[in-house]
Amino acid sequence: MPDICSVLSCPVCGGNLVREGKSLLCRNTDKVHTFDVSKEGYVNLLPPGRGRNSKSGDEAEMIRARTAFLETGAYDKLPDKVAALISRFVPKDSSECITVVDSGCGEGYHSIRFTKGVADITGRDVLLAAFDASKAGAAHAAKAAYRCGVAPKGGIGEDFDGKALASFMTGNIFSLPLKEGCADAVVSMFAPLAWEEMSRILKEDGIVVVTASGKDHLSEMREVIYKEVIKKESSPTVGEGFEEVYRTGVKYKITLGSGRDIMNLFGMTPFCHRTPAEAVMRLEAIEKLTLTVDTDYYVFRKKNKPN
Repeated sequence: MPDICSVLSCPVCGGNLVREGKSLLCRNTDKVHTFDVSKEGYVNLLPPGRGRNSKSGDEAEMIRARTAFLETGAYDKLPDKVAALISRFVPKDSSECITVVDSGCGEGYHSIRFTKGVADITGRDVLLAAFDASKAGAAHAAKAAYRCGVAPKGGIGEDFDGKALASFMTGNIFSLPLKEGCADAVVSMFAPLAWEEMSRILKEDGIVVVTASGKDHLSEMREVIYKEVIKKESSPTVGEGFEEVYRTGVKYKITLGSGRDIMNLFGMTPFCHRTPAEAVMRLEAIEKLTLTVDTDYYVFRKKNKPN
């Protein structure tokens, strides 16, 4: 299994990073750039001056809600589909180890699951470099990765001999601290699409797997909190230098049998930021709710540059 430092680059100058003790160091310039490995096992690699990208406020509560809901297994079909698509479309002539980048990993639940899934399906080693602007999210994900057996106890840069290695870092998805052409696949689950940056870090023929909400996603919850629900078909705009090679969807019903589960799901959606108090009260009064999970999946391939 390659060391995650083999694909990372210094967010200050772009130089190589190596682990020494409890830090990642870059000696590319006269001044050594140092990035400490946290006690949880992640590293803060946000570019200088971009710390404002880190989330704040109710972030910890949102992570708690997301974790509590996702651990019910209600959304497991989503990362499982991502794992299947990576395994099907990743270039077969790539190296023995498949390098995957998660561009906007949140608290890491989906990231860990699809990483293990790709290793199980392909039988190959899988190296995941996962990024989010949230320090709390990266910390939670790094601890979860160790508990799930896909990260070493000491965190990033420690020796690891498993089939799937998931490393979590804070970073700006539009300026990732990764080497050019290092990734076989990039995953974007419900996150903005940084096409130019994805093109830079992908190998030729590398793929992007996108997960987006379908028009009926959580429509029953929307009907409770909004007076009018507008359902729109939409698909991501294809970035320059990419071509769409596949699209599919996953649609099924789930029934949440407690108010706690309902509010945990609500707390991890964009709705919670813009829902009036009276609408929240209507949702809080419900003890059982059957919902539609509707997600769209797209696979894009980076085009080879003409000779």
